[in-house]
Amino acid sequence: MTTMTSHLTRTLQALRLPLFCVLLWLMSAGSAQASINCTASMTGVAFGTVDLVAGTAAPANATLTYSCTKTGNNNTTEYARVCFNIGDGNEGLTNFNPRVMKNGAGDSLRFQLYQGTSNTIWGSNGNAAVPNPFTINISIPARSSNNTISGSATMRGELLANQGTAPPGTYQDNFAGIHTSITLTSSTAGAPTTCGTTLADQFAFIVSATVSKSCIVTADPLNFGSVAGLPGGANIDQLSTIYVTCTTPTSYTVGLTPSNNVANGAGAMTPTGGVPGNTDTVPYQLYRNSGRTNAWGNIAGTNTIGGTGNGQVQPLPLYGRVLGASTNVRPDSYMDVVTVSVTY
Repeated sequence: MTTMTSHLTRTLQALRLPLFCVLLWLMSAGSAQASINCTASMTGVAFGTVDLVAGTAAPANATLTYSCTKTGNNNTTEYARVCFNIGDGNEGLTNFNPRVMKNGAGDSLRFQLYQGTSNTIWGSNGNAAVPNPFTINISIPARSSNNTISGSATMRGELLANQGTAPPGTYQDNFAGIHTSITLTSSTAGAPTTCGTTLADQFAFIVSATVSKSCIVTADPLNFGSVAGLPGGANIDQLSTIYVTCTTPTSYTVGLTPSNNVANGAGAMTPTGGVPGNTDTVPYQLYRNSGRTNAWGNIAGTNTIGGTGNGQVQPLPLYGRVLGASTNVRPDSYMDVVTVSVTY
């Protein structure tokens, strides 16, 4: 390089005008080189209000819109490989697989971002955890009347399963600033295989979800089995279980109402049709304790059971009794339906 500089200096002293023309040609050739620049935007990934106790939320889609333009020499076909990179987000720093949203209290909600309908995580170049950015290959022909290529792509967000312990509230992860980038490599010789140069444009977006307060309840049947149909027999006691699952830290009360709507948990089983014309009934009582002294009904604060949800199943034992003195009924199958109500 030093030798060339020295030679050019001597040539300048001897032939000023020809050297000026050579420099002018070199400058013109450099300005005629083609190049490609891309811009993009991304819509938000909005899961909306989700009930994580009842099950996993439905996926939420976002749309990437991009535009790539060739500038400079229109006499050259330009090729480019473009990568749209996504990182971890402001609230989920260092969390890539899965990514993490947070609420104002710092509670976490795990999610992941995928390319379209595939199971390929949308990641970024050089990231070992999620190494696959969304990539396009484009070419803009020489002397094209339209030097811009535009398009779009779908990004799919999914909340991970088994997150019923997440407290109710609003969660988000903001992918602003350095958390997205566009990189590309362009060439006039052929299609590049890498994305090397970082462009100035980004495509910030927000992932958000609102976890609702919720409870679900299930119960095992309370089966008294075979009961002797003679008066004066012993009481028949059986045990069942009610299962309550509520979000953290949701307070709840559980009330029981037999089909006759008695508020103190006293019901009556009726024949199921095995004996024609049978109108007998089998009285029973529901209790909250094993000693069967505290009735379980539906009057809040009086004969219900309360608790605080933790996002997991909480079993509540149900104690039932058929009074032996009231079993002078015809042989048959008897049943009643009890409504389990959870108030939260």
